[in-house]
Order: sequence, then structure tokens, then C-alpha cells
Amino acid sequence: MLLKTKLFAPPLRQNAVPRVRLLELLGAPAQGELTLIHAPAGYGKTTLALQWLQSIGQPYVWLSLDSQDNDSLRFWRYVSGTLAGGNETRFAPAQTDSDPEAWVVSIVNHWTGQDQVTTLVLDDFHVIQDPALLQTVNWFLDNLPPSLHVLITTRVLPSLHIPLRRVRSHITEIQAFDLSFGRTEVQRFFQETLKLTLNIGMLDALQARTEGWAAALQLAGLTLKQHPRQSTEWLEQESSTLLVDYLAEEVLSNLPQTTRQFMLSMATARRFNLSLCEALNPDKNSKEVAVLLDALREDNLFLIPLDDQGHWFRFHDLFRENLLNITSDRHPQEWLLWNRRAADWFVSNDEREEAIHCLLAASLWDEAAGLIEQLGVTRMLGGQNESLNWWLSRLPAGTILQRPKLALIKAWSLFCTERIVEAEPYLDQADRLLAQEHPDHGPLRTQIAIFRTQLARVRGEDELAHHWSGRARTLAAESDVQLNAVAQFALGMELYQEGDHPSTQQLMELAMASARQERNHFCVLSCSVILSHVLFQQGFTVKALNQLQDARDWLIGEGLDPHYLACWQNTAYVHIYCEINQIERATEALEVLLEFRDSGAEAAYGALILMLQASLEVPAKDFSKAIRILDSAAPVMERDRSYWSKMGPSVSMMRALYCLQSNQIQSALLWAAERENALLQHFGFLQEEDRIVLARCLALQNRKAEAVDLLLRIEADTEAHGRIINLVRAKVARALVLAAEEPDLAADCLLQAITISEAPGYRRLFLDEGAALIPLLRILVKEGKRGWWEVALIAKGRPASSKGLVEPLTSREQEVLDLIAQGLSNQSIADHLHIAIATTKAHLRNIYEKLAVSSRTQAVAKARELGLLE
Repeated sequence: MLLKTKLFAPPLRQNAVPRVRLLELLGAPAQGELTLIHAPAGYGKTTLALQWLQSIGQPYVWLSLDSQDNDSLRFWRYVSGTLAGGNETRFAPAQTDSDPEAWVVSIVNHWTGQDQVTTLVLDDFHVIQDPALLQTVNWFLDNLPPSLHVLITTRVLPSLHIPLRRVRSHITEIQAFDLSFGRTEVQRFFQETLKLTLNIGMLDALQARTEGWAAALQLAGLTLKQHPRQSTEWLEQESSTLLVDYLAEEVLSNLPQTTRQFMLSMATARRFNLSLCEALNPDKNSKEVAVLLDALREDNLFLIPLDDQGHWFRFHDLFRENLLNITSDRHPQEWLLWNRRAADWFVSNDEREEAIHCLLAASLWDEAAGLIEQLGVTRMLGGQNESLNWWLSRLPAGTILQRPKLALIKAWSLFCTERIVEAEPYLDQADRLLAQEHPDHGPLRTQIAIFRTQLARVRGEDELAHHWSGRARTLAAESDVQLNAVAQFALGMELYQEGDHPSTQQLMELAMASARQERNHFCVLSCSVILSHVLFQQGFTVKALNQLQDARDWLIGEGLDPHYLACWQNTAYVHIYCEINQIERATEALEVLLEFRDSGAEAAYGALILMLQASLEVPAKDFSKAIRILDSAAPVMERDRSYWSKMGPSVSMMRALYCLQSNQIQSALLWAAERENALLQHFGFLQEEDRIVLARCLALQNRKAEAVDLLLRIEADTEAHGRIINLVRAKVARALVLAAEEPDLAADCLLQAITISEAPGYRRLFLDEGAALIPLLRILVKEGKRGWWEVALIAKGRPASSKGLVEPLTSREQEVLDLIAQGLSNQSIADHLHIAIATTKAHLRNIYEKLAVSSRTQAVAKARELGLLE
């Protein structure tokens, strides 16, 4: 997910010195070209950029870069999201983890043909150092469409073919020499910005000594405020290369001791508010801390607000760097103490990522490692590997290799990025570190065995995978220490992959209970989603929906945002509602997921959402669109190693099924030819649906006997292990295989499927086959059989309109109307129905239109008059 604060331009100080001569030099942004502002820190690059953007009055977007952006995928995700106003996927290529050039092509193609020039600002570009990434940026700049202009601010000259761009006049360039304040600008800076009146001699001395360096001038001005009679001699006491450090110390040394200590303490945090200030200075009361914070703001001591309310702040980066250097060099004990206090505060406020940053910055490796071990498992569960990899890269290798849990997390992070060979040594190290006789190591050994099962599965070593799976269960049973929630969840997922649904249900219910006891919110959320799938596949539809709601209610009671919960649980709701043919509800649940995907969901989870979206195109018989959506999800899901890729069928199987249902037989047969050997050689549960589709393809190749044998084997296995939904799928497939030559037997098989599906309410399994089932259903009608399928598939009847309405309310609109009558707000209705608030408003508009009213009160009155409400 994108960090939205990176996409906001910092505020321009109202009393900043206007750089008129530089604004004239910059002029209007040239179409499809580059503006480069490069100078050392503190020269006013960002201020000039802001003044220029304000002066031209044209659209612009802003991206503040940091060291974590020195990664191709992350960089282009942020550039794409910035250009799309925070929507990361709007300009993303179909394969979101593809070659970076695909991102460039997608962005350029989207912007080609736009009428108005938009400026893309890449602030602090000096953090981008990866040669491959720089090469891609070069290619991007070489192919800029006329509707884009790029402005780069950087401390160093970037490797972007700058000499060649100069020769071709494709660049507007501002350097440190240009940014240096002239005599008039120095005078205006002291008079208007710092409210200081200096004599000519002091102004000349300051300009000469600082060479017009804005940051040095500001620090000097702060010193002169404290010592207004200061002579020019003090400027000679330090060389120019150390001037900023010297002046920062001078500013601090002339501040009151209380203020100085306060500033040094606050520099340990990248951002801070009043509460954090109080935690870092426990010897002061709230009022004293508030006064100190206000004083920093009023005295222009490099304090930058981060929100409009004035709650959060940070120090100017250059100034903070000096504060950090002073603190770590001169006050090492306080440095450690303040970082620990900041970390404690962030942990207590559930911001452990910031806590980890503080601990890593202070080289407090063990404390940082402990927090990474806590958060690492959650990141593993959610497939959120970017931050996890960044933390691990900062830790010394020795620290990772000395901690078995951390070594296991490192192995997992490598595994998820397809670096399997590199992952195994860390897994072996974790194993070596665990004492066989230590009782506390049972759960960790179980997790290692589960991991080895996954590695074996990826390599296609089924016997070895079965061995490690059994070993994991044995270790879990032998352990004197109860497995924690995450270990229970991982073991449950292993049982799920083996198709043992009753055992999976039992273990997931234990994991859910443990997660609640441990207050592991993300694990509760993950358990609720997996458990709902397991229950639904066993035919327990109502129980599946009830446990989702129960988990949701508990998590809301714990303070979690209902919309956040919907972003994860709605994968289950979409699947269940679609299968039981409540398409409107499924579509509404999908809208929340699509918004979440657009706002920056992990690639694999975003691909899973696309698969759900494809499934909802089938009821409308738009198979072409469904297949296009699947094709965009396929590259991600085929390489994914997280749990998301195990929560549903394979993309290629879904595509083959849609081809069969839309009479694109040759495409389905090509899939069958590619997959037959692998599917018949390994009979794992995760490929069960694939084999059902394969059987249908075999029948189309005049191999009906093989198809029937395969389906009968699947039916026996699914019935034995309680996988009811796949039992129904297999019987429907067998009915279709037998239909042409043995219609009576096929009809009997179909009736079995209909009967089994009655309690769980499975419907789409039949409806999606459409006309292919109608001959068999007519046989059942002749035999005196009756059911929902008569209208849905044979008569295709239409329900009558509500009395007194030209167009009836849909079932969902009726639900919204009922909640309106109960007095619920739009947001409460959205939370209650697990839909987006925009969807709620759309339903409300439809209700008003159908009832011919213009307010909630009128809607309720009219509905009661028509008998739509009790």
C-alpha cells in the first residue's frame, strides 16, 4: 500500500525569499522534457521547486523519495500511484511485478495524447542509486510524452545522461551556484524571513563565508538572534565544510538547556506529536512540553508541520541530521535512552514499524530484532514483504543467524521473492540453533517443518512434502508447549492443502481462539477468511457467514476499522455470495476490494481480487471480459508463494473452464494437453478442480471412459473428506460427460448434485453451465422432479414487480430501506452490509427514484404506504 504522505508537496513558507531570477530562468515547463535542480543539502532546492510550481499555475504531482525507493518495483509503483492521484494500479501494467520497462510503457501510453502538461516532481532523487533503476528512469525520460514534464531535485548530479541532454537542449538546469543567495537576497532573507536587521559588513561577511548557502544562513541567523552583537570574527572559527555542524552546535549551545535537551531528544523520531514529546521528556509535565513545542515553532527552529491540524511535526532533514550526529557523538547514553523511549512509545501506540526504525537507527540490534520477530510473522501472513525485507537488510547478518525465529523469517522473505536456494541455509541455521531437548522450541520446529513442506511442494517433490507435513503434525502433537496462533494457522493451512477439511476446520478454530487470546488481530482476520472457505466447501454456508460476522464483531470491539476488515473478509463474501447466486451482494463486496486493490494492495492479493472480479463476469455471460481479467492476474498468481495463491483455484483452470462454458473448445483442449500429465501424476487437493475440468476435456477428445473413471475417483475422495462443493462439481461434470450417450444416467447424476447442493445453497455451479444442462433437467421434470432450477434454467422466469412500483426494489435496496427505517446513517449501513459508502449512497438514490421521493423521511413513509415496511 502506498504511503500517502509521500505524495504531498511540503508547504511553502509564506515569508520565503522569492527567487525571481531563478523563476525567470526556469520559465514554463517544456513539453516532454526535464528540469533538474541539483545542489548539496540546504540550498533551497525544494523551496525553489515549490515557488516555480506556484508561479506557473499548471497541474503537478509530487513524490518525496526515500532510501526504500531505491528498488525498481517500489519506485515505479510510487511513480504510477503519484501520477494517478494515489491510485497505484491505474497506470500499472497488467503484470504488476513484471519488468520495470512495462511500467514505463504503461505510464507513457496512458499519458500520450493528454492536452495539458502535468509536471511530475521527484524530490530527493539522490537516494536513487541502483544502476538498473537509473537506466529505466533514463529510458522513461527519453520517451516522455508531450503532456508530461519531469522536475528532479537532488543533492548530486544523477546518472541520467545529463551531458547528452545538455547538448540536445532537452534539459533546464539549476545548480548550487545558481541557488546561492546574492547580496540582495541575503538581505531580504534576514529582514523578511528571520526579521533581523544586519549591517552591511555582517551581510557581506555572511554571504562570503556561507557562499549564499541558505541552510547555513538560517543557522547563522539563529545564532545572531541569540547574540545580536556578534562580530564577523566568529565566522572565521570554522572552515566552510564544517559550518553547518558548527552553527547547529552554536544554535544549541545558546539555547536554554531545557530547550536544547528537548530538541536533541525529539530528533530521535522521524516524526513526533505532543504525546511522544511527553514520553521522551518524562521529567516535564504536559504544559511544559506544549510550551517548548510552541517555542520551536515560533522561533523558526526548523520545525515542519505534517498535518493541517498542527498535531504532527518533523525537523528539517538537514538540521535533524546534525542533531542526530551531535547526540550520538556527544551524548551516547542519552541517545540510547531516547531511542528506547521513542520505541516504547511507538509500540504502546501500535506503531511498531516506527519503533523498529528508531531501534535500527541507534544500532540497538537485539531490541529491533525482537520487534521484527513480532511483526515479521504478521507480514508473512499478509504477504507484506517490502518492509520486512528492508528491516532485515539493516540488521547485521550475525544477529539474524543467532536467532532461530529471525532466521526462519529471513528464509521466508527470500522464499516469497523466489530466492529459494538462498532461503534454505537460513532454514538450516534455524534448525541448528534449536536445542532438541528445549521444550519451548517445539512450536518453532513445527513451523520449520511446515516451511520445508512448502519448499518440497514448490519443487514438485510430493513424497518429501508428505514426509515433512507428517513431521510437522508429529512435532505439534509431541510439544509440551501449545502452539501459538500463527503456528496453528500455518499447520491448518498445511492440512487445507492436503484436503483434510474436517481437521483443517478443527485446527483453524483453535487458531482463532488462540489469536483472540493473544490479541493477534491479523491472525484472527486470516483465520476467519480461511475458516469460512473451509466451512463453505463442506456445505456449511450459514455457519461460514456467521463465523465471519462473529470475527468481524470481535475485531470491531477491539477497535479495528470496519472498512479495513471488509478489505480482507470480502474475499470470502464475494466467493460465497457468488456461488449461492446473490450476485448483487457479491458485486457490492467486490467494490470494496477493488478500491483496496487500487489503493495499493500487495500484488498477490490484488491478483486474487482480479480472479474474484472475473468470476462475477460469468453470470452476465461476459466470458471474454472474464478471461481478459484472468490473463492480467495470471503472471502474479503463478509465481506467488504466499497463502493467497492457495485460497482459490488456479488461474489457468478458471480460464479453461470459461472457455468450455463459452464454447471455446480448442483453447480448453490446449490447456488440457499442457496440464494432463502433471494433474494425473500428482493427486493433491489444490488441483482437484483442475482435474474436474480436465475430465470434461478428456471426454471431448473421445476419452469418455477415462473421464468418467477420473470423476468417480474424485467423487469418492471428496465425499470421504467432506469436500462437498467439489463433490457437486464432479457430479455436474460427470452428468455433462454422460449427457450425449447416456442421458438418463446423466440426469440421475445431475439430480444427485442438485440434492446435495440444496442445503448449502450452491447455485452458480449449475447456472453457469446454462443451456448444456437443460436437456437433462427436462428429463427430471418428466420424472416429476421439481426445484428452483425450473425457473432459473428452464423457464427463465422473471419475478413480479412490487405492488405500486413501476420498477421493483432489488433485494439489496430493500435491505437498505429497512436499515433507513431503523435510523442508521449511511456509514452505519455500509458497515452493516460490508459495502462501500459510495455503494450505500447509490442504493439510496435508486430507492428515492423508484419511490418518487426526495428524502429519507419520505422514503420510509412511502414504503410503509406501499407495504414495503412493517
